[in-house]
Amino acid sequence: MNNKIVPGIFFLSALSLLLWAGGCIKQPLPIYYYTLGPINQKTAAVPDKPLTNILVGPIHIASFLDQGQLVTQNSSYSLTIEEQHRWAGDLKEMLTTALITNLSLEFGAEGIHIFPDSLEPDSLQVVTNFLHFEKDSDGNASVTVRWKILASNGKDMLYQTISIYKIPPENDGFDALAKALSRGLAKLSDEITERITILTASQKAP
Repeated sequence: MNNKIVPGIFFLSALSLLLWAGGCIKQPLPIYYYTLGPINQKTAAVPDKPLTNILVGPIHIASFLDQGQLVTQNSSYSLTIEEQHRWAGDLKEMLTTALITNLSLEFGAEGIHIFPDSLEPDSLQVVTNFLHFEKDSDGNASVTVRWKILASNGKDMLYQTISIYKIPPENDGFDALAKALSRGLAKLSDEITERITILTASQKAP
């Protein structure tokens, strides 16, 4: 065999192997990012002055939600961490911003503050613990929040409850899921607004 042919055969074989291996390498899957938006559930007149100062925070979330990705419940005992579908920022920070924005629509921005960045005197403090904030096995946006309102000293509890919302998304897409979760936050904001209004009215009553 011609000595020049042998290296050529090896070269072609190596090239074919590289092309075959390259075809087997999977391309990385695209990543999609989502945000939460304020959704005003009702049209309300914003007072000229806030009824009281409101501190929002701290916000706690269940550890399985604090991974950066959106979550889908498959059953009562299993879930999927959606690697391709992720929050565009820190979820706690996004929840805080959404709640503050929603409450500002009701009370006016001057009366809403972030805890602990601001410690306004004579404030009511809203503390939330998100137990569920994902797509449930029925396809709904599931929002379950244990929340309480503390007096200005940050210790005396004035109110405590658990709110549960099931919001059907407009479609099966994850953008629709993010919108439905935002609607759940708006419902929570309305409930908090109603309770704060009742508490402040009772405090001012003779």
